[in-house]
Amino acid sequence: MFLKNLFGIAVLIGVFFTISGCEHAPVKATEDTKRLKQIDAFVENLRVVYEGENLQAFSLLYPGERADELRTIAAVMDTADSPRLDFLIDRIILQDDTVRVSLHWEFRWTSEKTGPVTQRGNTLLQLTGKSDLRLQLLEGENPFTAPASHRISPP
Repeated sequence: MFLKNLFGIAVLIGVFFTISGCEHAPVKATEDTKRLKQIDAFVENLRVVYEGENLQAFSLLYPGERADELRTIAAVMDTADSPRLDFLIDRIILQDDTVRVSLHWEFRWTSEKTGPVTQRGNTLLQLTGKSDLRLQLLEGENPFTAPASHRISPP
């Protein structure tokens, strides 16, 4: 009985190594997969540049017609200490050259007046372009101006 079980286990191990040793053709990424990775990288770059408080680099990614918001963002970068912005992409909708990215965000920073502060929200980013993505529109709560909207209540 023991020899039969041992023989059965040896056969299973041999089959496993035979199957796992076979070469498989590499999986070729589709155009949509490549585009989704590019979109994810763009959103991550937007977050990293913002957290790095590099207004010049951030303004190149932000819609030019929203100059008033860029002034607010500059003020936020001057006042918010240790900014931490986290994005959770909920869904990405591809439509020709337009991309809509629905995401949840959480912004944490410290302030001399209030100490640690956390804000959360949802926004929809509309990007344009296929090879060179550009942020065209923000709908919903703007994560980049969140600290400016934070109101300090009197004690």
